[in-house]
Amino acid sequence: MISSKKMKFAVTTAAATAVVCTGALAASVTSTTDVNVRSGPGNSYSVLTVMKKGTTTSRLGTSGNWAKVKVNGKTGYVYTKYLTNGSSSSSTTPTSSTSKTVYVTASALNVRSGPSTSYSVIGGLNKGNSASVVGTSGSWYKIKYGSGYGYISSQYTSSSSSDSGSSGSTTSSKTMYCTVSGLNVRSGKGTAYASKGTLSYGQSVTVVDSSSYWYKIKYGSGYGYVGSKYLSSSKPSGSSSTPVSAPSNKTKTMYCTVSGLNVRSGAGTSYASKGTLSYGQQVSVVNTSSYWYKIKYGSGYGYVGSSYLSSTKPSSGGSVSDTTPDTGSSSGSSIVSYAKSFLGCSYVYGASGPSSFDCSGFTQYVYKHFGKSIPRSSSAQYSSCTKISKSSLQPGDLVFFTSGGSGVGHVAIYMGNGQIIHAANSRRGVCTDSLNSSYYSSHYVGAGRY
Repeated sequence: MISSKKMKFAVTTAAATAVVCTGALAASVTSTTDVNVRSGPGNSYSVLTVMKKGTTTSRLGTSGNWAKVKVNGKTGYVYTKYLTNGSSSSSTTPTSSTSKTVYVTASALNVRSGPSTSYSVIGGLNKGNSASVVGTSGSWYKIKYGSGYGYISSQYTSSSSSDSGSSGSTTSSKTMYCTVSGLNVRSGKGTAYASKGTLSYGQSVTVVDSSSYWYKIKYGSGYGYVGSKYLSSSKPSGSSSTPVSAPSNKTKTMYCTVSGLNVRSGAGTSYASKGTLSYGQQVSVVNTSSYWYKIKYGSGYGYVGSSYLSSTKPSSGGSVSDTTPDTGSSSGSSIVSYAKSFLGCSYVYGASGPSSFDCSGFTQYVYKHFGKSIPRSSSAQYSSCTKISKSSLQPGDLVFFTSGGSGVGHVAIYMGNGQIIHAANSRRGVCTDSLNSSYYSSHYVGAGRY
């Protein structure tokens, strides 16, 4: 039997231990980017709120790689990769205020959320790019980046543009070529700006300003902006002297292969519908550039998805779709076409669109557009899909990969011809890759269909 004095000592000791434990867990943490706060420690849990970049709160506990926090009155879990210890206003080296312009001397320089390599990468700069420095923290420069700020290592910069090997902004015109199909041409430097149209694979463009990650190009009677990583100074393989899907002004007769196809006022699903085409209806196509065909419609013109027109009249007994393809059809080509409209969008862990995604958030968002409800995480998507062999893959199917572990950790949409489109990582965002590359071949888990 334990004496009352010993019991009192044991209780006091336990209480003291509990206080120390709680104090350790209650250390402040700060978010390095906008990150979702979930109801449980995993991507499959629902999102309660968003912890904005720079928000500081107390760590209430941990569960694996997830920290328990209270944000906006909600108590939930945040992935610790996107948290730093302490307040955002504190650092081992104080940030001193300054104002100057520097130029990148490295071929590619990461822009991070804080002044060390332990912070997450939020973007990058190319050799010769200029940056406006607003402060210093040890050997790191705090710079203006996008609509906010970021940090770059000062050792890879120079105060003179001549030392960088190129100027920070090239204003002389040059011809470049599109390396992907259906690349959005935006009205401004960013995916938040509206699309003015698209470029086809191999299409040549005139670049008038090649600063930063966005190239300003001549487009139509004006200008537009495209992601710099999707242009090349050399014509991509497989393209001829005439760019792939180059505009053609020759009128030709084609036929609608589905029922209820929207005729839009512009080349995109964001434009209003002017009416619909019926199955087998004949139309006169006046321009066959990109994914949208311009047709004669009524007393004027309209645009329809190119994948739903055929040069041969479909049989009268053929299968007729009872939904409008660009607003609900789940045909593989329409899924791929819609997915391509997000090329260049940024990767943000836990994001579900429309301007940024993580891998499973991207596939879920695209499928939702076509009325398909699929789980949120890549592992859950793989568990619930109908498994198919690699040889049976069709455009619009999902392909799954490991991300270093033994289970499913990444998902992409199959485009056909051995190509995939996915939200790859924070450096590349939404992009295309070859399924047969050494990396994706070695990390391949399986494929599925919904």
